[in-house]
This record gives sequence, C-alpha cells and structure tokens, in this order.
Amino acid sequence: MDTVPELSLAAAIVDVARDLARTVPAPRGAPYFCLDCDAGYDLSVLGSFSERGIFRKYEFALDLGSGLGGRARWLAARSGCRILGIDPRPAVVAAAVQLNRRARMDDQVTFQSGRFDCLPLRSRVFTHVWMIDLPDAARSSAAYAEGFRVLRPGGSFALQCTAAPAARAAVLASLAAVGFVNLEMREVECSEPTPPCRLARHRLRAAVVGRLRVCDPVFAPVVLQIFASRPA
Repeated sequence: MDTVPELSLAAAIVDVARDLARTVPAPRGAPYFCLDCDAGYDLSVLGSFSERGIFRKYEFALDLGSGLGGRARWLAARSGCRILGIDPRPAVVAAAVQLNRRARMDDQVTFQSGRFDCLPLRSRVFTHVWMIDLPDAARSSAAYAEGFRVLRPGGSFALQCTAAPAARAAVLASLAAVGFVNLEMREVECSEPTPPCRLARHRLRAAVVGRLRVCDPVFAPVVLQIFASRPA
C-alpha cells in the first residue's frame, strides 16, 4: 500500500478524468468529473449557496471541510469568487493542492490545513463561510463560533447537512447563540450525479483496485440547508 494514499488517489483522479475528457466533456466547474469530492449528488444543489449575497471577484469565501477541493472549485467556477478551503488533514490538503494546480485554479482557490474549532485565520476576513456535508462531530458550537469570528460584518453563512429532524432545532439554537441572525432553514431535493460522473467513478474504482480504497458516496435525496448572517 502506498505510504501517501491521498497523493496517489489525486494522481489516479487526474488520469481518469483526462482519459474520459477525450470522449465526454467535463461538467462546467468539475474538471475531474466530481471525483474530487465526496458528494453522492449532483453539485447543482449548491447553486443556492452562491445566490446568497452579491458574488463578484472581490468576494472571498471560506469552505470548511474542503477535502480534495471539488466543491470549492465548482463554486469558484460558477460564482467567480475566491475561495480558501480548510481541512484538518494535511495529507488531504496536499492532494487538494495537487489537483488544484493541475486544474489551473491556483489564482482563485487555495487550501490550507487547520482545525475548525481554532481556525488559523484573522477575524473578519471573509464575505462568506460555508460548511458543506461536514460530519456531525465537526459541526460543533466552537466551529460555529469560529465561522462567525472570521466573517465580515454583514457576511453570509451557509450550512448543508443531513441532520435528522430532531437535531435541527439544536443546530439553529447553536448558531443563534454565537451571534448569527436572519436564520433560514429549508430542505432541498438532490439529483443523482450525472452519467459522466458515475462513469468516472466506475473507472476510478477499476484504476485503483488492489492499491487504494475508494468509497462510493451515498446518495442523499434530500439535504438540509441553513442560511444565516453576521450582523452588519
């Protein structure tokens, strides 16, 4: 087994995407056919994130839990904003940087490692903070407080998860307790990944069989989206 599986996976993703792109065009904003994200749904559901606030080149968004960077690249390509992705796993961040460089998006998207409950960032830097599909344990009150701290006054916060109905009131209460206002919650239906993305996933499994572990994301037909803002 490779001692740096994340980098080997990134290299395999590049190879599979490059080969597939010879016959099938990659989706807009997804040069790696969504192999660089753990989403089990079509990323179009994230369009609502970039509908909140005015998006231009000077907008600066923070993606907490960026993983291999697929969601950040998709949102950056669609919205035009700059994005910093934070992930607590240095090896995953290194792989995200490698994929970003091959996608030629270094001018718009960057990555660094850090803990969500103690972000290595200055206060009031970002116009948007996003938490997309984070595990329940990572969505702590301390992480919400850090997201609030690094937002500029009037900045937008958005969270997407699959929280059970019984837990939703607690999430809203935690966000309100750290100072967020204008809270809005809604359920959004998701579509399955497009056929080219499913084909890419199949080819990636075949390419790394016996060498690397590739988990297929679970399709979630409905996700919960919560929007809020920091007072101006």
